[in-house]
Amino acid sequence: MGYIYTTHFRIAIITKKLSALMKSSHPILVSCITLAALGVSACHLIKHESAEKQEPTITGSIRPEGHPKPAELPGLAKISLPYAMNAALQLVPGNVVSAELEVEDGNLQYSFDIVGADKSITEVEIDAGDGKVLATEKENGKDKD
Repeated sequence: MGYIYTTHFRIAIITKKLSALMKSSHPILVSCITLAALGVSACHLIKHESAEKQEPTITGSIRPEGHPKPAELPGLAKISLPYAMNAALQLVPGNVVSAELEVEDGNLQYSFDIVGADKSITEVEIDAGDGKVLATEKENGKDKD
């Protein structure tokens, strides 16, 4: 939010300086410079906002090439389903209602849906190679780590 305020403040300063120049003998040139400055500021603001919205890419320890068949995935995993489930339940206590070994975002991972004491569902993604937590996500999708 502070960045947007700073950008608007810069535009206001540029506009004031250029309006003083407009009173000179070159109003068309000054108008072109004003439009260019405003365009550059707007583009910079758009790039900054889109960079903030991007989620970081998490790289797991096993990244299968191509499109392995589901029956091939257990042979690629380095940790067992019970080990991964224990890691997920240590992070999010509750009852596992679904478990899956899958390739998501290029990572071989176990994915667990866990119902907590508050009856909310949290998805926990565990790296199938080293057992580290790749991500957690509440049912509403806003708590991605």
